[in-house]
Amino acid sequence: MTKTQEQNWDSVLEGGEKLLAPKRVDVSILQQAKEYNIDLETLEIAPDKKQAAPKPENSMKFSPLFDMDVKLADMINLVFNRAEYPIFIVQDDVLMYINETAKQQLNLERNNLVGNPFLELVDKQDWNLLAENIGEMLTNHYHLPIRFALPNGNTTINLQAIYLPDIEHFSFILLGEARNKISKPSNGVLYDEKTGLPSFFLFEDRLQMALLAEHAIEQENEHKLIATIGINIDNIKEFDRLNLSQVVLKRIADNLTFNLPKTVTVAIGLKYHFWLLLSGLKNEFDLDFYLRRIKEILDAGIKDNFMHHDLSYSVGFCVFPKDAQTAKKMIEHTISAVRDAQTNKNNSIIAYNEKK
Repeated sequence: MTKTQEQNWDSVLEGGEKLLAPKRVDVSILQQAKEYNIDLETLEIAPDKKQAAPKPENSMKFSPLFDMDVKLADMINLVFNRAEYPIFIVQDDVLMYINETAKQQLNLERNNLVGNPFLELVDKQDWNLLAENIGEMLTNHYHLPIRFALPNGNTTINLQAIYLPDIEHFSFILLGEARNKISKPSNGVLYDEKTGLPSFFLFEDRLQMALLAEHAIEQENEHKLIATIGINIDNIKEFDRLNLSQVVLKRIADNLTFNLPKTVTVAIGLKYHFWLLLSGLKNEFDLDFYLRRIKEILDAGIKDNFMHHDLSYSVGFCVFPKDAQTAKKMIEHTISAVRDAQTNKNNSIIAYNEKK
């Protein structure tokens, strides 16, 4: 409000018009107008001469994100290149980005990879595998081992996919495993990283503990049966050619674990693919029940991406106290039984035969 307007307002008050509260108007709040980005001079202009208000000078104070100049490429290079795992960005089958970790893991020296077909890096045998499973990878967080074709041989990377919202293109990010997380076989490892099963080292320890507990029982008629079972997947090489062996073993491991009681130890194999420990069996009828259940699980095969795969297998087993008294002997006799089953073929389940 200008000084002239203040005088006119005073004259109105002196002109005899009675107001309920003839107090002087407090205009001190107008002094804070600039703090709220209000231009009082603009408000004084007549309606027909009013001009567009200038942009507030202090807008950054209230909305800094709208004025930031950030390039997505700069963010990608900063974040992705520091990642400890390989990263690929693919758009319509074209490689749009590859980080330094991926180049090092694949021993790639070329710098002009961006813009080339992504499948040029992938082994031809895995082209269809990747194309058929990319949908499940994007929607169900499905991991898929893919072989990359390199001059010095193939390298397999376990990939996971993330969909990018792109209206015009089919775009996604492929993430590999960090090099420090790649599983390395070791006798001291308690669990297998790929299947989640106990290692053979842990299986042998549990077998030893079960035998010690039975040996501590004095009354012979109170002894429980203990069985060790070895399972070999005889047609695993067929899945190797399709690069599906790890997927198949993981599905079998899950089927055995979920469909057998928790008291049964299902472990990753040594020499053979899976080892099972059955302890506390009352009699041979209990053992027969578990053997039939195991056969049902293996005969059912596995499903992968709506496809059914039949399994060819050989199973051998050994029973305490009839067949062996120590963990070492039980394992040796179980191996012998699996060999007999492999010779017999036809998805056989064979017991250790001491008289053979």
